[in-house]
Amino acid sequence: MVRTPREPVSDLPTSVRLSLQFSFLYAVLSVLVFAMAYWFTQYEVRDWVLDQMRGDAQTLRAIHDRGGAGKLIDKVDALAEVSFENARIYQLQDGNGVIVSGNILQPIGAPLPATIPAAEIRLTTPVHDEVERYWMQEATIGPFRLVQGTGDHIVAEILEALGAALVLGYLLVVLLGLIVGVLVGRITERRITAILTTLSRVSEGQLSARVPASAPAGDDLSRVSARINAMLDQITRLLESQHQISNDIAHDMRTPLQRLRQRLERMSDAEVATPEDLRASLRQTQDIITTFNALLRIAQLEGDDRQARFEPTDLAPILADVVELFEPVAEDQGSTLRMAPPPEPLPMTGDRGLLTQLVSNLVENAIRHCPPGTTIEVSAKPTGPDIILRVADDGPGIEAANRERIFRRFFRAEHSRHQPGDGLGLALVRAIADLHGAAISVSDNRPGAIFEVRLPRSGRANERVPLQHLN
Repeated sequence: MVRTPREPVSDLPTSVRLSLQFSFLYAVLSVLVFAMAYWFTQYEVRDWVLDQMRGDAQTLRAIHDRGGAGKLIDKVDALAEVSFENARIYQLQDGNGVIVSGNILQPIGAPLPATIPAAEIRLTTPVHDEVERYWMQEATIGPFRLVQGTGDHIVAEILEALGAALVLGYLLVVLLGLIVGVLVGRITERRITAILTTLSRVSEGQLSARVPASAPAGDDLSRVSARINAMLDQITRLLESQHQISNDIAHDMRTPLQRLRQRLERMSDAEVATPEDLRASLRQTQDIITTFNALLRIAQLEGDDRQARFEPTDLAPILADVVELFEPVAEDQGSTLRMAPPPEPLPMTGDRGLLTQLVSNLVENAIRHCPPGTTIEVSAKPTGPDIILRVADDGPGIEAANRERIFRRFFRAEHSRHQPGDGLGLALVRAIADLHGAAISVSDNRPGAIFEVRLPRSGRANERVPLQHLN
């Protein structure tokens, strides 16, 4: 038997491991940044020291120009005398190389090196213990040659303080980076574990499981959690819908099928079938076929990518055509159907045929379930990025308990059971609205009911907008 090699399992969670890796990378980058800062500081401090010696040479040159050689010699002696612990050293030579002033005892010949070890220089007073070498510079002042030097101990102290600060700062940055990285990694790992646990529970059949998510979503994991919960909500709704559809089909289709069977049994027992029995059987068969066709159409809307056929259209002519079509029907029922003309065109993106079906079903539903004398008004207006379509009536209205159920397949209120219909008209409206990313609201017109559809001007593909119920 061939054994497949097992992948090595890391004891550290992925988020913690990534945090440590990024902390290490940040530590390396910090070392490079601090090293560059130290080097640039050293360069700038040395350049500052050399600038200071150049400035002193210019000052001494000005003294020589104003007061002559005597003033220059006195000034150099004064500078050498006040130099604290020989931090600065001076030597003034005449044209023959003879020392005429300063605190350097032996002659410094040319060319002058950039640095001279402190142990190789004899001074009028002992050299400070911390001075290891002098940075040297020379200048010509009239017939004299000025040699200057600055001890490196001042610069060394500055760099030592800077180095200590950089090392301490680096250690603090690395330590805090590790602590924060591990904490963030642990928090992220807990959130990922919560997502995995929820998905595992769902895969085991616990459809009520949800990912803990904060609202509003503040980061990527929160948005992922919200999306997963929305997906699970949609799956739950679909499964409940399928369960409800199965029950409704079994309940609502059983009676007409039993009646059809009884009628066919009577016809089979009779020697000659009467035309009335044949017509009644055909009507019942057609009603059953119509019901299944409506169910099939709803299923196609929920599962097919009809948005690929969306195109720019104007909702205003659709409303006008539907109202014109149903005006005679409303008059026959003793009701009044009218339309409030839109204040402007209502351009949007959608399926013209489905939008016509949506408006027709809403109008037909109002006509069918309202008594004679009812006024039904159709209106639409643009509001921001949406178009608000309203079908309002002053009929008996819809009970608050039923406003959440009227869009279910086969649902029919008790007072409308005696009226013809299959209870699929508003379910089809809901499917078309969902396809267009629209929100449906049902509210009280006092008296009557208001169906309001908020249609986006540009179709939002596959956005299932939750049904809103307004009291």
